[in-house]
Amino acid sequence: MVSKQTIVALVPERFKENIRAALRSNDLEEIRLRVNRPPELIFRNDTYFMGAEKLTKHDAEFVMNQLSQHSVYAFEEELRNGFLTLAGGHRVGLGGETIVEAGMVKTLKHVRSFNIRITREMNGVAGRYLTELFRGQWRNVLIVGPPQSGKTTLLRDIARTASYGHQSKQIPSRKVAIADERSEIAAAFEGVPQHDLGPRTDVLDRCPKAEGMMMLVRAMSPDLLIVDEIGNERDKSALREAMNAGVSVICSAHGRTIEDMEDRQLLRTSSGRPLFDRLLLLDEDKRGKLIMPRKVRA
Repeated sequence: MVSKQTIVALVPERFKENIRAALRSNDLEEIRLRVNRPPELIFRNDTYFMGAEKLTKHDAEFVMNQLSQHSVYAFEEELRNGFLTLAGGHRVGLGGETIVEAGMVKTLKHVRSFNIRITREMNGVAGRYLTELFRGQWRNVLIVGPPQSGKTTLLRDIARTASYGHQSKQIPSRKVAIADERSEIAAAFEGVPQHDLGPRTDVLDRCPKAEGMMMLVRAMSPDLLIVDEIGNERDKSALREAMNAGVSVICSAHGRTIEDMEDRQLLRTSSGRPLFDRLLLLDEDKRGKLIMPRKVRA
């Protein structure tokens, strides 16, 4: 079970009571902290500021100190990436001043804004799509949607369903592997998933996607490979190699339309053949809901 106590520990004392109350809602998605602004709570269908009391620079320094204690990975490395992963898989995006060397971000300083993204399990969200995703075997599927549309939540539930199997839909249990570069699907802590991903799921945490996919295919012999947020040619090449090895692949990408994916050349092989059997489009106004499954046409 993913604990929310870590989140409460991040905030200054005078905000804790309201944060605890907000965390009781299953609709809370983000907690935004910004210096010289009151905390902002973002729910599934609503947003509001938490009173009139504003976050101070001293408060921001307190939050950073707490983050340094609760961050799962090397703190400086996390700063360079612009976000930190907490035990339980909650993720904190950071805004501030970058230190750049040789054209590369070395670290962040004067961090003055925080986006605490709440991770939670939502069992069963894949249920309505299973007849499109599984026909005797798992199909190769790309899930497309804008940020906060439910892509990762859907991937997580697909992994769990494939691992356990689904008797009423005649889906047998299969070996599942997850390349979880940003620790968002499994919320792994010291290599152990904090989410229930089923008894036959293996996770490679914090590994670059392309390398992680190849490592999992070679070492774990999965039936189904799951990966979040593909985006470049190396990712696409690794997907193609996994498919050629007989592994089914379900992955996600940021976007809003089929045309977005066509422009990024994520839908087709170099010969022009469709890479995926199905494309699932998620809509930001209906978070976590599939608009419609579409067959990717040649």
